[in-house]
Amino acid sequence: MSGIARRAFLAGALALPVTARPGRAAWAPAGPVTFIVPFAAGGTNDDVMRLLAAGLSGRLGQPVAIHNKPGRAGMRAIAAMANAAPDGRVLAQLPVQVIRTALLDNLGFDASRDTTPIIGVAGSAYGTIAKTDRFPDGWAGFIREAREKPGALSYGSSGINSTAHLTMARLLLRERVQVAHVPFRGAMHGARALAAGDIDVLAGTARIGEAVTAGEATWLNVWSAQRLRRWPDVPTLRELGYRLVVTTPFGIIGPPNLPAEATAAIHDAALATMQTEDFRALLERLDMTEDYRDGAAYGAFLAESARMEEMLIGRLGLQP
Repeated sequence: MSGIARRAFLAGALALPVTARPGRAAWAPAGPVTFIVPFAAGGTNDDVMRLLAAGLSGRLGQPVAIHNKPGRAGMRAIAAMANAAPDGRVLAQLPVQVIRTALLDNLGFDASRDTTPIIGVAGSAYGTIAKTDRFPDGWAGFIREAREKPGALSYGSSGINSTAHLTMARLLLRERVQVAHVPFRGAMHGARALAAGDIDVLAGTARIGEAVTAGEATWLNVWSAQRLRRWPDVPTLRELGYRLVVTTPFGIIGPPNLPAEATAAIHDAALATMQTEDFRALLERLDMTEDYRDGAAYGAFLAESARMEEMLIGRLGLQP
């Protein structure tokens, strides 16, 4: 592990308080728990939530079953939490993208009001790649060519209004350059288009780094707070002069009006799981960063995220 990665890893570990204790909590749900995960089974988010669910089950003393509900960031399944009984038997993963989806679809869903925020967990690493040798000067070379050839270059993302799309739009707006957006149904479709020369750069989760590992592409930047362990030579957006960190954080929520004792017990059980070596190793393997927040801080984060998303939607003129 490089010195930079080790310092980042230790900083994340030290950021977690050590108050959570293993063992069964004083409060426990009255029966099995359903844990809604708004992603398909077998993906990185699903892997993380299954490990958390196993930890919750062991510490709360009841089975915790994952219920995968992909599609539109699982918006409708998560919105249904507003009508669930506040007994701790229905929980959900809340990816921050849900806030954008709710605003674009005019659903009137307010995550900080219509749920009980329990704990912030982690976020996925993102970045931008280009075909090997396409931009020898890295991100600066891409921006320079974009200025010289307005509208001639293109970038791919995993879809319209995705985090990759909107972050690139923000960066290009700041640089005052015009680059065409090409949405794909998934990051790997974009990687194939990049290899074929159909697009100039591709933005997405760290999974697009598989093209870098295969020697077909090179990183231009990563969007995490620190450089990534697997690619310690790749600069962050902060290092390139942007005051921006993008990791699409997610956490755990319950129905509104979840009693304080239930919220505290679920929080402590999840935090104890997050403090295990197995969980930390999984985050590192998946290029995710720890993003712990307690219930109050997580609720404040969701409210601020809604405000920022609304401003971004208006500024970029986004449509569903």
